[in-house]
Amino acid sequence: MKQTAVLCSLILLLFSCKKNKDNTIYKVTYSVTGNSVNQFKFSEGSTDNYVETPFSGTMDTTVYVQAGTTLKLDTKADNNNLVGSISVNDIIMATGTDTDTDGDSKTQVKLDFTLPKQ
Repeated sequence: MKQTAVLCSLILLLFSCKKNKDNTIYKVTYSVTGNSVNQFKFSEGSTDNYVETPFSGTMDTTVYVQAGTTLKLDTKADNNNLVGSISVNDIIMATGTDTDTDGDSKTQVKLDFTLPKQ
């Protein structure tokens, strides 16, 4: 009886220590290029983050995110050209450009990408 209890405890311990396969971490870089950029917002799942604005030129930020997370970039500028991109492990996965085709001197780029689950 005692051996059965020990054996059951060992089996339970082995199954409870099963490694989670969805613990992959990705390097994510959000990049924005434009003049008079007044919003640089990026989201990881339901968490919104902001980069300090205004700026002109290129700015990026890098974070590390778990597999299966939805990534979003929302950027705005008061000029005629704005480019945004989301890179995962140094590979561009989503990119967008707004060249102010409507002539209102306001541009916006919205992107999203969902990291694969392992």
